[in-house]
Amino acid sequence: MTGQLSGQVALITGGNTGIGRAVAQAYAEQGADLVIAWHTDEPAAQTLASQISSSGRQCLLARCDVTNANSVATTWQSALERFERVDILVNNAGIQQRSPFLETSLEDFERMLAVHVRGAFLNAQHAARHMISRGSGRIINVCSQLGYIGRGEYVPYSTAKGGLIAFTRALARELAPHGVFVNGVSPGLVDTGFDPLSDAAKSEHAASLPMGRLGAPEDMTSAFVFLASDAGRYYCGQMLHPNGGEIMP
Repeated sequence: MTGQLSGQVALITGGNTGIGRAVAQAYAEQGADLVIAWHTDEPAAQTLASQISSSGRQCLLARCDVTNANSVATTWQSALERFERVDILVNNAGIQQRSPFLETSLEDFERMLAVHVRGAFLNAQHAARHMISRGSGRIINVCSQLGYIGRGEYVPYSTAKGGLIAFTRALARELAPHGVFVNGVSPGLVDTGFDPLSDAAKSEHAASLPMGRLGAPEDMTSAFVFLASDAGRYYCGQMLHPNGGEIMP
């Protein structure tokens, strides 16, 4: 198979469901081999691996808790033992929780930061060490429009995504001289089935958008393929915003 990512290897955290799953499938279609780092829902991971393998690409599954340094290190060791290289890291693993601020526990707040920010930090460090030694690589962080505008009852999530946006920009400045380009994608509300909003709330939100509908995971994939491919070679510290027109930065 030939494609924009032919011969490359991508590691995607949280790659077995939602946006991560759609990106994994798109990368495989473009010729990449995959490392899917998953934490929950093993059947979904196994099904995805079978789909990727049947398309002619290789897929390694690695159970990984992105908040745990040893777990992340083991995942990267397995990836490099299998493929000897990782060209693309997509920091996609994430969680959501809706709760009023005054009812949010410190434990829940810290867990949100750990998954989104510490997880990205740990994986990006492994990626950077490997990619700097090779003189090339792409790191793509999955951020969110809520990191820009916030949302009531999503204070921990908005805070974590805001931190990830700053992390993306700072890391991009440091790694670009080494040939490693760091960018981000900040989706709007995507109907993955995991958002705690009710169907009525989703319908109301969709009606408020200029495009009149919520995004689907497949609507996000072109941004990830672009940033990972040679077409995105002059993008550094940038954020792409597939959000149906909710914010226009």
